[in-house]
Amino acid sequence: MRVKITKPGIYGASGEIEVGTELTLKSEPKGWEGRYEIIQGDDDGKAAITANRDELKKQADELGVEYAKNISNEKLQELIDAKLAE
Repeated sequence: MRVKITKPGIYGASGEIEVGTELTLKSEPKGWEGRYEIIQGDDDGKAAITANRDELKKQADELGVEYAKNISNEKLQELIDAKLAE
């Protein structure tokens, strides 16, 4: 899968990776939530869909979903999906 770094704070072996850098990874990185976007899905043919944290928070706010500031992106997406299913 290919990802693009969208926010600072991601570090490699030689220091911080510059915003805008595109990387090829074997799997979706854990701990980078909200700081990258998937630009090409993985090789299994499934479309990888992800939204960055700001987009999730904006959608949750528009739907009136209440959530803790430290909620994970995955859990926030679950709350949004549940609200949309109502």
